[in-house]
Amino acid sequence: MESHDKLSQARMLKALQSRPERLDLAALAIASIEHPDLEPARYEKILDRYAARVGGDIDRLCQVLAKEEGFRGNTSDYHGPQNSCLNVVLDTRVGLPITLSVIYLEVARRAGIALYGVSFPGHFVVACDFADHKLVIDPFHSGQTLNETGCAELLRRTAPGVRFSTGLIAPASPQAIIQRMLTNLKGSYLRKGDGGGALKVIDHLLALSPDNPGELRARAAIFSALGAYRAALTDVERCLELSPAGPDHDSLVLTARALRDRAKYMN
Repeated sequence: MESHDKLSQARMLKALQSRPERLDLAALAIASIEHPDLEPARYEKILDRYAARVGGDIDRLCQVLAKEEGFRGNTSDYHGPQNSCLNVVLDTRVGLPITLSVIYLEVARRAGIALYGVSFPGHFVVACDFADHKLVIDPFHSGQTLNETGCAELLRRTAPGVRFSTGLIAPASPQAIIQRMLTNLKGSYLRKGDGGGALKVIDHLLALSPDNPGELRARAAIFSALGAYRAALTDVERCLELSPAGPDHDSLVLTARALRDRAKYMN
């Protein structure tokens, strides 16, 4: 299983390093955490067929994906891990805002439409620039198009503390999109108490950003809860190396001391 996880991470990184970046392949690599036997080629062909029907027209993109195929948000099981798995969302046509957005982005890329992801707080959307305005599309709400008033209303529902400005309609990088997908999947596993699943996701996050202190701390906490004290200690010591004068330095030192004591009693 460990070799599969390493292969999944390698596929994710390769997809992000390709030119153009392949969000579909990176997202399918993430989905293989939950579905190790999935066949990426099958889902690439589905996206190819959608793009052929769209034919370079932004209106047709929404028509094909939302109206004809029925892609929409999963409101009955929003936090389920399957909503973060691109293969499942392509099969069931329901998912999270960001997973649905990846479908729109990858169909648009294939069809030659200059669509980009927008990382609104609490709700991912996609957008396209025109001469005098930006067209914002909400894949979660069946491809609904949003003007500035609609964007502001969306933020009032999903992130009440955030005030809308047109500056928020900015392209999210492919790596930022994949990091957000991974964070969503990690949250799904943690909600259902699946520490093993969360560990696999954190390993993918650390493959993207090896010295991310938040993910190192999160992995150390899960390792400790699972009784893997030496592994937890390695991550805590790495955090101390990265931030020797950080505000949580004393807490990390105490944690490291406790982990060393516990590790002594391990065979």
